[in-house]
Amino acid sequence: MDMYSTGSESNVTLKKHMVRTYGWMFAGVLVTFAVAFLLANNTSLMMMFLGNAMMPWILLIAQFGVVIALSARITKMSEGSAKILFMAYAVLTGITFSVLGLVYAGDTIAMAFGITCIFFGCLVLIGNTTRMDLTKIGTICIAGLFAMIIYSLLSMLFGWSMNYFLYSCIGLVLFMGITAWDAQRIKTQYMQFANDEVTLRKMGIYSALSLYLDFINIFLYILRIIGNRD
Repeated sequence: MDMYSTGSESNVTLKKHMVRTYGWMFAGVLVTFAVAFLLANNTSLMMMFLGNAMMPWILLIAQFGVVIALSARITKMSEGSAKILFMAYAVLTGITFSVLGLVYAGDTIAMAFGITCIFFGCLVLIGNTTRMDLTKIGTICIAGLFAMIIYSLLSMLFGWSMNYFLYSCIGLVLFMGITAWDAQRIKTQYMQFANDEVTLRKMGIYSALSLYLDFINIFLYILRIIGNRD
């Protein structure tokens, strides 16, 4: 069976599955930036969410909790629950992103967002058109990402110096590979669950979260690279 064919047993085409997945991904991005913009332009509202010193940690734990819940129970939970968790994550990230306006100029944020859209679009195109299996590249990039996280934690713990520009460039390259891999995996996912539309729709939400995280991280790394701090 060809990867792009729908199969006689399925009423959902690959194109429809991809449109639905990317639709949810971009909906999450819009929610995040809408919440961030709303809070950034309302100081009292921002302080209500972020005025407590413990709130950033609470937000971080909540975000990790949502990702773990979706990753571990995506096939067991209802489609509605998956959508709610995904949008909850987008809102939580938006609350966290509201402080970016205090660190970077508005035109810098807008430029980073535009560059991210171009980067992301090119990477999705590569992931969807290349005939090469990107699994190995994606796995290597994931390993590199974990190495970066461990190094950053050790740097904070032991006070090691860190070149943030180089760190951001490496992170950007790693997420370029991960994004292309995640885009390619949507087709594999479709082939695996094409005969089970309920599961396919839920896996589409999970893929939307993966692509959303790719977009957000690419945006942050680009913002750090081009941003001028106050």
